[in-house]
Amino acid sequence: MRKKMMVCMLIVLLTGGVLWPACAQAAERVKKAERPLVIAILLYSKNTLPLLAGFKAGLRERGYIEGQDVEYVFNGVVEGVGELDAAMALLAARKPDLVYAAPFVAANAAQRLCRERNIPLLFGPANNVVQGKLVKDLKHPGENATGVMLADSEAKRLQWSVEIAPQIRNVLVPYNPEDTSALASLETARQGAAGLGLKLLARTVRDQAEIDALIAQWPEGVDSVYLPRDGMVMSRIKDFAELAIRKKMVLSTGSRVSYVEQGALFSYGFDDMEITRQVARLADQILKGKKPGDLPVETAEDYLAINLTTAKAIGLVVDKRILGLAHRVIRPE
Repeated sequence: MRKKMMVCMLIVLLTGGVLWPACAQAAERVKKAERPLVIAILLYSKNTLPLLAGFKAGLRERGYIEGQDVEYVFNGVVEGVGELDAAMALLAARKPDLVYAAPFVAANAAQRLCRERNIPLLFGPANNVVQGKLVKDLKHPGENATGVMLADSEAKRLQWSVEIAPQIRNVLVPYNPEDTSALASLETARQGAAGLGLKLLARTVRDQAEIDALIAQWPEGVDSVYLPRDGMVMSRIKDFAELAIRKKMVLSTGSRVSYVEQGALFSYGFDDMEITRQVARLADQILKGKKPGDLPVETAEDYLAINLTTAKAIGLVVDKRILGLAHRVIRPE
């Protein structure tokens, strides 16, 4: 690094004081080496842990070495919505250069302190970011925050449910009424259900004990389970997958191939690694001096993944046309 800086100084002298971009980057790296940048991480529910790994990988690809250029402050996932404010206060005490929070409920809690202390905030995945007042506008977020939002794909997922399994009629949606993302998913699903000839059965689950009770006393006549964008509900993906296979029901999720790998019939939504690469790219720009409020909120791309092992287990044959449209198909070994 020292040799690079000597070369840069020589170039400056030979070019009349003009610092070339490569030299400017080298100077920036030396500046960063004096003190690692501090990035605080606030995640809600254990199923968001892959986002942390993806975020770190994305920044590593951009040259940020953990322990050298950057220090991550992460105190573990927060399992209760009511615990988010206290968790964020602990992170803010470390005076981070940047906060990354996901999903919306975590970002919402983080924003309360970040806005007050003018700390740059990145979110992703999150939905209803304008309605939820994370940002003022998608193109011009303003203030201190930006990130990656989810596409409005919940109605499309419900449509995929009917195309993949035309026989379904009664769809159960377990959701936490304290999670605004879950409420938004439910509302979208309700709007689309009637036009598809589906009956939507919404069931509130405010904590893990209520999820246990719902699984133990499952309503009769349900032939499909629609898991909304709800961190707490999604943390029980294995339990819902086992239940769906045992009762020969269609189970869909709004994100992640990993959920399909754990037994869901299909997912339609964002991919962990892709969305965190987007977030990492935004983080890089902010750490290099860009204002979050000047960076437009980006939209995550949606992917369709299908598990044919699960399809076989519940006695369902998936049309070849649909398989041809899927981004990922998990086949029986």
